[in-house]
Amino acid sequence: MRRTKAAALETKAKILESALDIFSEKSFSNASLTEIAANVGLTKGALYWHFKNKNDLLLQLMKEICKHGEDKVKNLFNTPDSVGKLRKYYKDSLILLLKDDRNKKIHKIMTKRDEWPEDIQQSVRQIIKESIERERLMVEKFISKGQEEGRFRENISPTAVAVLISSIFHGLCVMQLSGMLPEEFPQYTDILFDAFTKELSAK
Repeated sequence: MRRTKAAALETKAKILESALDIFSEKSFSNASLTEIAANVGLTKGALYWHFKNKNDLLLQLMKEICKHGEDKVKNLFNTPDSVGKLRKYYKDSLILLLKDDRNKKIHKIMTKRDEWPEDIQQSVRQIIKESIERERLMVEKFISKGQEEGRFRENISPTAVAVLISSIFHGLCVMQLSGMLPEEFPQYTDILFDAFTKELSAK
């Protein structure tokens, strides 16, 4: 039973990666389930075992993309030296946007959103909104914990700071992907984190 479940999850993951490949290169209307399945050596019927239709496949892909990003942030708060690792996470994220092939494919898909059916656009907007909100809450909890441990000033709003950090870096990611920032820009984020550290410090 365990092996069967593991195999099913592996197959589903392969289909999602194939969908990422195809959706990034073709418009939603021109991307076919047959092609997505064949790209990983499956039949269209096998794909329907995991996804209801093309709309469902795209939505599940967007959920997987958002979850992957959330998991990376969540792991930061489960290990020591979270401040340094949070800084590294955002800096590395900006660097990888232009160097990692998977991120390039994700960006290509997102630039095609206007081609999607309206109901899919609305669902994806909600998925992204909820993902950003969960990330913001994790940052907020981290700041609150720092206040409880005496590392951060008590007279600041964890919510406000978390919104600021999340908004700044999500905005920078969009600008970086759009080619509006110089390639060396990720190094400049140290200035932001130095400012945050100085402002938050209880000393």
